[in-house]
Amino acid sequence: MEKALVFSLGSQEFSVQISAVKEIKEWAKATPFPAAPAFVEGVVNVRGSVIPLVNMAQMMGVSDDNDEKKAIIFLKDDKKIIGFSVSNVTDISDIDEEDFRPLPELSSDNLKYYSNGILSLGGRLVFSVNVASLFEGSLQ
Repeated sequence: MEKALVFSLGSQEFSVQISAVKEIKEWAKATPFPAAPAFVEGVVNVRGSVIPLVNMAQMMGVSDDNDEKKAIIFLKDDKKIIGFSVSNVTDISDIDEEDFRPLPELSSDNLKYYSNGILSLGGRLVFSVNVASLFEGSLQ
């Protein structure tokens, strides 16, 4: 059994594997970074490390109705850490293999790129985010 961190971007729920999460912090305004892609909010200082902050909703092309960000999820891969601003962190859920569903055929190419599929969590449908794609997409 794995665990997933569930969060919202606007009115939609998403999740990432908890093993990819370095930490979660309250949202803080970033220092703008010149010539960065539009979805990069800037950089933040976390205990002496300068970390890029990415607007996850904007990068993934998700409609973020209220645009209010309340948290930063710091995700890690083998080489780096990137902060992703989100509307809210909801919970940590246990997930099993049978909780996964494939994306519908009508899904956009952008959603197919960033999502592994859909999780069915107690009646809620939550998009499972491919963390490797987030790191690749943030480098564009």
